[in-house]
This record gives sequence, structure tokens and C-alpha cells, in this order.
Amino acid sequence: MFLEKYCPDPAVLTAALHDELRVQTLHEGQALCSGSEEADCLWIVEEGLLQVMAGGPIARRERGEIIGEMAFLRGAPGSSPVRGNDVVAAYRSKVWRIDRSTIDALAGETRALWYETVARALVAKLDEASLQRASQARDLNRGDRAIARLVCPEGVQATSAILLNGAEAIPPVKRMAVIWFSDLSGFSAHSEGRDAVEVGATLRRLTDPQVEEIQRSNGQVDKHMGDAVMAFWLCPDAPRLSKGVAGATRAALKAARRVQAAAAEASAPVGIRIGLHLGEVSVGDFGGGDRIAFTIVGQPVNEAARYEQFKPDTQQSGGRVRVSDAVFELLPNDVRASFLPSPVEFFDKHRKRFVAFLSSN
Repeated sequence: MFLEKYCPDPAVLTAALHDELRVQTLHEGQALCSGSEEADCLWIVEEGLLQVMAGGPIARRERGEIIGEMAFLRGAPGSSPVRGNDVVAAYRSKVWRIDRSTIDALAGETRALWYETVARALVAKLDEASLQRASQARDLNRGDRAIARLVCPEGVQATSAILLNGAEAIPPVKRMAVIWFSDLSGFSAHSEGRDAVEVGATLRRLTDPQVEEIQRSNGQVDKHMGDAVMAFWLCPDAPRLSKGVAGATRAALKAARRVQAAAAEASAPVGIRIGLHLGEVSVGDFGGGDRIAFTIVGQPVNEAARYEQFKPDTQQSGGRVRVSDAVFELLPNDVRASFLPSPVEFFDKHRKRFVAFLSSN
């Protein structure tokens, strides 16, 4: 079958090889050859299935396919041919064995015909490998997109780094960060009794503007928690901290306006609260067992959540965006102009004092 498939004149090679062929039987799991061993023959599969291994199966060879021919083309001219991979029988299989001396004894046009046949078989293998690589590339791209939907960019980059260096986990590091917490006030009540698909569509409609503004200002979405969003801007030095504070605040003001407009269009009585704070946090893998997450932790993260959760006096106007005094201190004047001039004070359940500046709308 191999010659009929690849040889321009199979009768010539059949006559030349017929007396030298030997049949080798392999049982399930039995090795046909091992990588790096010297090659003294090649095989043509008569029946069964053999797997080319590299840690795991990377290719299959079935009836009518050749195995071992690449060893004679590998390395410098005149050097001993060496196998590239292990080949193992997936189940009971039979192969025709052709000794190296038989190929060496071919002369003239018969020898040229043999190498033309092998070349045709190699082209078929290359075509198969190209299709396999294209399929793997598509799978990798889909995997990358799936990971990017679940992990922030910093986490994707850190994960890629540990895969390259073989580490087991992403070591936590300390970084200054601007932290965003937002919540859609009234969304849970609005969702009560509504169809799940409708709830999901409305939530996406109100969350998309937040994510878009965060990413547009080079922030990273850390996680979605129901109708809440947590994000951060890592700022390893003073210039980037000032830039991160201004960018995050502008993003929050724009997102608040867009969310309110989207809620009105959807006839959803939903508001938004966005709290911004800054401080030194730990960044890395956190969790337990096999359930871990790349995220930021630390007291500033908890405090940022307090700013989002603060409920102004019902008689106070504005306040969809509330920033800590530490954030406000670094804001440029044009961004400060979007906030009420006087700060407000509030206390958490531990009586810790917080100072916040509220947006004017």
C-alpha cells in the first residue's frame, strides 16, 4: 500500500525489495524503536497503529505509512543515522522491516526511484504536520483568549513567565496600586423575578462601559463579583502613580456617566457607586489547594471597598464616584473640578475614620 500510494512505479521497487522484506509483530505498548539509538532499518506499517512519542503521542502511523526514514536524512553526511523519537505500538501491529543494507544496495534508477518515493511520503508528513501545527495554533489562540477573559493582563504575563522558567507559582511582590471598586446599586432588586437571560444582558450592558473605560486608561480588571467590579492600576514609581490616579479617576467619571445613561435606556432603576483608593499591595497568586487567583491583597484593597460602600447623606448631591483623600491629593486641577470642594468623613464598623471626596454628579 505504501508503494502504491507514493511510488511512481511501484512494480520496480516491489521487485527490488521483495526478497529482503521481513515482517515484525508488535504487541500493545511494545517499542518499535527508541530516540537517539542508531538506525539500521526502516519500517512500513502493514496493520495496526504506531505512535511517535515525545513525552506523549505527537503523531500516528497507520497502514501504508513509513517509519524511520528520517533517521537516514538526519545529521551530517557520512555520520551514523540516529533515531529522533520513540515509536510505540498502540495495539497489536505488524510492520514490514527493510534493512539499511537493502537500501544501500539499490543502484541507479531504482535507488533514485526509492528516494523519490520517500520524498513524496515526507511531503505528505510535512503537510500533515502543517495542518497539525495550524490546529494547535488555533487551540493556543483560543486558550490565550479564554485565559485573558479570566485573568488580568498582569496575571497572563506572570503566568507566561512561570511557564517559561518552570516555576510552580507566581511569587507575590509589593507594588503601589490605585484600586477601583464599583457596584450597581439597586441591580439585585431590579433582577428579582426576571428571566436569567434578561438579567445577564442588562448586567453586561451596565458592566461593559466600566470595563471599557478601565482598559482604555490602562487599568486591569481583577474580577467581577456579581454586579460589582474590582480593578487596579499598578504604579511602581511616582510618575506612574500620578498618571494612574488621574487615569483611574477620569475612567470612573466617564464610566459613571455611561452606566447611568445605559440604565436609563434599559429602563432599569439602577445607580452606580465607584470607590478609588491607593496604597501598597501584594500582587501574585493567592488562594488554597488548586483554586488560586492572581490578584492584589492588602489593607488598601479593603479600604477601597469601604469608599465604594459609603452611602452619603440622602440630602447630599452627587457622589457616584468617591475618592480617598490620598487619591484626591494627586489629582490634577481639571479632574478635581469634577468633585465637590468639601470632603466628607465616615467611619467603618471598627470606628476607623475615612475621608472621601465625592463627585459632583
